[in-house]
Amino acid sequence: SENITSYSQSETYWFKGYGDQKTHAWIYKPNYTKTNKPPLIVKAHSGPTSSFNGSFNLEVQYWTSRGWLVAEVNYGGSSGLGRQYRERLNKMWGIVDSADCIALAQALNEEKLIDPSRIIISGNSAGGFTALTALYKTDIFKAAICKYPVIDLNDMRLNTHRFERNYLNTLIGDFDSNKRKYFERSPKDNINKIKKPILLFHGE
Repeated sequence: SENITSYSQSETYWFKGYGDQKTHAWIYKPNYTKTNKPPLIVKAHSGPTSSFNGSFNLEVQYWTSRGWLVAEVNYGGSSGLGRQYRERLNKMWGIVDSADCIALAQALNEEKLIDPSRIIISGNSAGGFTALTALYKTDIFKAAICKYPVIDLNDMRLNTHRFERNYLNTLIGDFDSNKRKYFERSPKDNINKIKKPILLFHGE
């Protein structure tokens, strides 16, 4: 019973995201902290139009049990928060999602809930794309943890699953009319801008 009570509970958190729009996240406060201000890990979900639901997650508990504050971002484009919220990501993948992750870290820092010198971002697949993009757009994140991230949008367009073949038409725009965006927004084509450590996981 002692272990059950020590779990970190999800708390809903609203902040001003891209374009000052009301944006949602789940935050999990650490079970203990050696200082008043814990380090922060911002998590970007995959999908990229899925969402976090605040349910129990052992990976989150791993971090909170070691003194970290964890924030799961339902960036603009996430499902489950209404149609207009979901449509924020249309043609804007790589812009709205990364901006919302940055805005959340800034909001938590302004409230003095975290140590601004120890903020990292993580994501898997599409979330890895968001994490890497956020890493080169700001100095707020000191490192990134990415599992099998999307790093090349053109490669994704050519080699994605059959049921996702036209997914990028919604998220970026059709390739013929938006060719530049596929390269401008690919982490692979911005690698020279990344000056921070990245932990990459890929394969089995």
